[in-house]
Amino acid sequence: MKIFTFPVLIQNTTAIGLRMEHFSQECISRIKKVRYAYYSKHERCWIIPYDKIAWTQCKAILSEHEFIHSKPDDQPVSKLESKTLSPILQQEYDKYYTQLYVKRYSPSTIKNYCNIFLFYLHDCISIKNPREWSIEDFKHWILTKLEKYKWSQTYQNSVINALKFYYEKVLGQEKNFWEIRPRVTKKLPGTLSQEEVMSLIRVCENSKHKLILSIIYSCGLRIGELVNLKRKDIDLRQKRIFIREGKGNKDRYIHLPLKLEGMIQSYLMQYKPDYWFIEGQTGGKYSVRSVQNVFHQHMEKAQIESSATVHTLRHSYATHLLEAGVDLRQIQMALGHESVKTTEIYTHITDVNKYRMVSPIDNMDIG
Repeated sequence: MKIFTFPVLIQNTTAIGLRMEHFSQECISRIKKVRYAYYSKHERCWIIPYDKIAWTQCKAILSEHEFIHSKPDDQPVSKLESKTLSPILQQEYDKYYTQLYVKRYSPSTIKNYCNIFLFYLHDCISIKNPREWSIEDFKHWILTKLEKYKWSQTYQNSVINALKFYYEKVLGQEKNFWEIRPRVTKKLPGTLSQEEVMSLIRVCENSKHKLILSIIYSCGLRIGELVNLKRKDIDLRQKRIFIREGKGNKDRYIHLPLKLEGMIQSYLMQYKPDYWFIEGQTGGKYSVRSVQNVFHQHMEKAQIESSATVHTLRHSYATHLLEAGVDLRQIQMALGHESVKTTEIYTHITDVNKYRMVSPIDNMDIG
């Protein structure tokens, strides 16, 4: 059986996506044995970390299957060739980077967009100058990449956004990329129950790990917002947390839950962070990958079978607030959503729980 591998962006971090040629319970059981492997309902594929250990383990476990990926060697995710750009293309790349930088895009967005644009420019070497491409050229280019790399809907949108920035913000052309966007799929966010969240936090023996999971859930933080917290952003006196330049470069304050105060005070006394609120063992900012590892380790330890990511804690926070009767506008402000329509997606989940109907089969004597 063929196993397709392709790049997937999870919380602005590259991971490896796996899809099987056809359903196989045996194959699924093997994939589950790969460290930190999980199924993403959003991406509709299995996800493993983008590192040599996970990839080596995956190849060993599925050794009798044929892997179809971007390159014939051991690299499951396509990497940029080490070709030197021509002076003309290098100049386009420099303009692209400069425009992103002066527009004050986040470092992760600049990195992702530049990687995609560089990938595109390498194809321009053998096709045509990027300024000469038509919309039909792009459609054909994306078609060939979809067939070769099995891009997810999310990654395809990332590619289009990166190229859209070049043509509209660097070259000043009119908006014309809407025709090649993938059809929007309306998906509901996954959540954990309050009992599952409680079990997840309870199994944490390390006080730093316990605080990481607790603060993400109880404040509805994005993973990037957590690792970017500075020591001075935690205001115990006014009982609030300052989120600097969240998604969309928006600042906001979040109320500090009473139960977190004691946890934070104990953490500060024990670990004595210098600049960043959560620091690594040797100092410096705690990494996104480390937070993801902490989450998946404790999901496994708590024996929670749900296919969840760190971001699921944020979805769970919003859902549990709605179930408790908190006003939608308040939740929107806490989450940092620009539009209340983004927050309204959680109402569907709570409505299903609130208005449970009795199925006709419950009144049937079917033995």
